[in-house]
Amino acid sequence: SGEMLRKQYSASDLRYFRELLRFAALLHDVGHAPFSHVSEKLMPKFGELEVPKRWYKEWKPGRPAEHEDYSVMMIAALGRDADVPLDEDMAQDVASLIHHGIRSSGRWTAKYRRKRGDIHDFLISLISGEIDVDRMDYLLRDSHYTGVAYGLFDMDHLVRNLGVVLKNGKLTLTIDSTAVRAFEDFLLARYHMFLQVYHHKTTNSFDYFLKQAFARKEVAIRVPGTVEGYRDLRDSTFLEALFEAAQDPANHWSRRFVYRRPSKRLFASSGDDPSSRETMRQLRALLEKNGVPYFTINSHQYLSKLDAVRQRRKKGEVELLVREKRLGQIVYTPVQRYSALLKKYNEVIDVISLYVLPEAYAAAMKAAAKLR
Repeated sequence: SGEMLRKQYSASDLRYFRELLRFAALLHDVGHAPFSHVSEKLMPKFGELEVPKRWYKEWKPGRPAEHEDYSVMMIAALGRDADVPLDEDMAQDVASLIHHGIRSSGRWTAKYRRKRGDIHDFLISLISGEIDVDRMDYLLRDSHYTGVAYGLFDMDHLVRNLGVVLKNGKLTLTIDSTAVRAFEDFLLARYHMFLQVYHHKTTNSFDYFLKQAFARKEVAIRVPGTVEGYRDLRDSTFLEALFEAAQDPANHWSRRFVYRRPSKRLFASSGDDPSSRETMRQLRALLEKNGVPYFTINSHQYLSKLDAVRQRRKKGEVELLVREKRLGQIVYTPVQRYSALLKKYNEVIDVISLYVLPEAYAAAMKAAAKLR
């Protein structure tokens, strides 16, 4: 597969692609503010950000800004910094790998637009795809910092066995058949981290408190739309604002967060169990009838983006093929047809959790006792 790329691209081209990929891997999440996705509620309108307007395929200044827009803002700033080995065109190309709304630079278009296979889509798939640096990074890092083993997988073996092939005129990621078990471990690591860490009942509870505190403007803070303002933002900035807000008894959600008063998860129902969904419906009706306040959180995720039955992919998304030597020939098979794990278990994770605040727990249990 390396030989195929060397025939199509020069050594300097391949070096440029490697540099782009490394920058994108390092910078893809630089736009995450403190408290990650939760704090996106505090971001301004997109039009207030110091981003290069001409980079964007569509300019919608009235929409809410997202963390990917902040990543673009910071990468553009690096491209203007004389001390950073990243010129403006290269900065734009890096941004185009992490934000689908960013067009490639004029230099890229002039050099690579007519090349076979579209290496741009292929590079994007390595940043955000079926096997990507984003998940490889956060699974191992989050596993380490939370002190759990759920997110561990054999990254070295997986990376060593990746390749690329030209299929139907498109550059396509491949994995050697000897590493399919490592790929399945990678999927299971994400699955278990999703259920046991990212959507743990206590994590969900405090995320909800933060969202409410931000939505109700209890916290006098806003994510700045300038490079300098965002650069100087710290976790401590948010924490101090929350502690200050918690001094006012009227700021219920900030106080719950600061004083660590988690809500109680009363019930969780799964999408693959109709009886549990019916129980959830009845429970909600009873709580409402008895005037017991509650809230629900929906945890929705797939084991894999690949559909084992319909084999659908989003436009531009790169497929994953298993490379197998069979009777002296190299054969490529879509991983969703090759992997026993994907064939059996690639179903949606769809869990609805119902929570009540601690002071409402006794009333909620009394109401729930009427369930048949």
